[in-house]
Amino acid sequence: MEVATDTSGPHGAAGAPRDPADLTAPWLATALGTDTVADFSTERIGTGQLSESHRVALRYAAPEPAAPASVVLKVAAADERSRQTGVALGLYEREVRFYAELAPLLGGPVPACYHASFDRPSGTFCLLLGDAVGAEQGDEIAGCSDAEAHAAVQALGALYAPALAHPTLAQEDWLNRPSPINAAIVGSLLPGFFERYEQRIAPEHRIVCERLAEGLDELMAAAEQLPRGLVHGDYRLDNLLFDLAGPTRPVTVVDWQTVTCGPAMTDLAYFLGCALRIEDRRRIADELIRDYHAALGGALEYEQCLEGVRRQSFFGVMMAIISPMLVERTERGDEMFMTVLARHAQQVLDSDALALLPPHSGAAPVHARLRSPGPRARSLRRELAAENAARDAP
Repeated sequence: MEVATDTSGPHGAAGAPRDPADLTAPWLATALGTDTVADFSTERIGTGQLSESHRVALRYAAPEPAAPASVVLKVAAADERSRQTGVALGLYEREVRFYAELAPLLGGPVPACYHASFDRPSGTFCLLLGDAVGAEQGDEIAGCSDAEAHAAVQALGALYAPALAHPTLAQEDWLNRPSPINAAIVGSLLPGFFERYEQRIAPEHRIVCERLAEGLDELMAAAEQLPRGLVHGDYRLDNLLFDLAGPTRPVTVVDWQTVTCGPAMTDLAYFLGCALRIEDRRRIADELIRDYHAALGGALEYEQCLEGVRRQSFFGVMMAIISPMLVERTERGDEMFMTVLARHAQQVLDSDALALLPPHSGAAPVHARLRSPGPRARSLRRELAAENAARDAP
């Protein structure tokens, strides 16, 4: 893999393309380690909002049996608002460092990486990844089949087993930065969230959102006592490519922008809550948790997995509140966020996870207390950017 370096950081992006228009055959040849890239074409793929992915079909001047027929170029979002969010939260840098530093240690269901770079001053990044030819992206709104769900959790467990035993991940600063999210921030986003989606949120699910905003700080403090491991942070169907009958791997996991060290059951809880229709989750969740536990190879007890899923079920509710308020609004995005909010909130109710929160204080919900003049989404982005810059300052 080629990792570019310059003065902007450990994996700088000097000379790397910022969008498909910047691509050249010589740059591709260098990244792929060949001299025979003659021509190429690109097409936009995926539905990402914080970044863009483009399939690059390659034509070689001479036969290259071992060279890929196509690769995927991933770059920062063209939308300024989405790009600012990606930079402020450190998402772009994290994904570059995952492919450059962690993926080679873990192996498993991740694509090959030919180039990984990040340009801190401009907030742009560039990844050139293997193309999962023949695989199909999951559909968050439709949900997945039983077979896809089993494959996804087995892949997750196999991927994370070596991470649980890894001696240094917990000491990596870039994986263990303090979360900028707390009860005040979630509460400050709730007024706009409820105003935008008022007619689409069931009353019982609104209560889950309000209770979460009120008790999030205590919930996050308690989560520090849970077993810790690698967390993808967005392990959902839109980031999974399925090829169950393929010759290589049944699942490819992409979009590692939110990778951290954290409570080990976060991704499993998130997947169970958002990838499965409510009735399907109720029917097969226990089987899937057992699949995951078996794939870990004894690294955790089954009861730890079960309780960890219950405690981390709030993660999906939190993400369903935050995400739509910080990225470009689209019709599909609205449909997806409302679909997964309902699934995650019902997961919380089905597992009686509300009992894990502090008793309801009886005071006005935190979002009501913060309504004026509290920080709204625009000021939140500024604060996150400042926090990110302060952490990165020498």
